[in-house]
Amino acid sequence: MLSQYEADQLISSLKQLLVKKNLINFPKPGEKMVLQCKDGNNNNYIIDVARGRQKPQKATYQTRHHKSTILLRVDIEGPPHDNPDGEEIPCPHIHIYREGFDDKWAFPLEQEITTNTEDLIQVLIDYFSYNHISNRHELIIQGGDLLDGS
Repeated sequence: MLSQYEADQLISSLKQLLVKKNLINFPKPGEKMVLQCKDGNNNNYIIDVARGRQKPQKATYQTRHHKSTILLRVDIEGPPHDNPDGEEIPCPHIHIYREGFDDKWAFPLEQEITTNTEDLIQVLIDYFSYNHISNRHELIIQGGDLLDGS
């Protein structure tokens, strides 16, 4: 388990997305993609993006460290989340690692990330910014079947 200090350091570290030709194929409805990242201290991260099959606007963006420790997770068009204190947080929301609770706490997305949740690629771009992805401005993001509403 990470201490809060360690988690905060990992979240705030400058990371490089490891993709070929700076090209990302955004997942189609019902699909997911897995992206690798690395920071200057050789810490490895995984960013997962998953799309809903029945609800194509439903999406999850997640940053993991050491394959299983979830540092951040954004949920779009999903159910509300009940925090450990009983407070219900509507979607969209963001889960941020908290020592002793892992990713069990969520916060309204707009408190942490300003984005347009109707545009899933824009959410990804803003999520990259929140994750301190250093090469985010060089990336080409395509696909996802977003133009035809599916």
